[in-house]
Amino acid sequence: MIVAAGPATARVYWRSMGTWAIVRFLHVAAAAIWLGMQVALFVLVPALRRMLPPERVREVVRAAGMRLAIVAAVALPIIAITGVALGRHEEAAAAHPGVVHLKQALLVAVVAILVGHGLVPGRRARIAASVLMLVLTLAAVYAGAWLTAAG
Repeated sequence: MIVAAGPATARVYWRSMGTWAIVRFLHVAAAAIWLGMQVALFVLVPALRRMLPPERVREVVRAAGMRLAIVAAVALPIIAITGVALGRHEEAAAAHPGVVHLKQALLVAVVAILVGHGLVPGRRARIAASVLMLVLTLAAVYAGAWLTAAG
């Protein structure tokens, strides 16, 4: 938004949203959805374990996991595609390619852990995988914030 003030009135002019603003918005929105989903599960599952019998917890968590997998199947490719596009377009990314490569590696690691999460037996291993995904996601978000500040 650009504001121009004249002697008697102020006018507000809205610039049309450019392509790169849309790409950036999609990247940040998908990352926020992915991170928010992880934090919600991180808080919700222990509460469910305290409130429900173990078989009911497994049922609820499995059902939620199936639905949230759909969200991940949409959010993670959006993060990847828009991240590559921004990495090739943004000046801060060109100035700090190591940070861009780190973000890409973190995303690959998160996807690999997500795939393994569904295959690994044992509650402790799945909890460890979930915690690791959350930590790696937070690291990627921090790296993105750092790139934005560096730009």
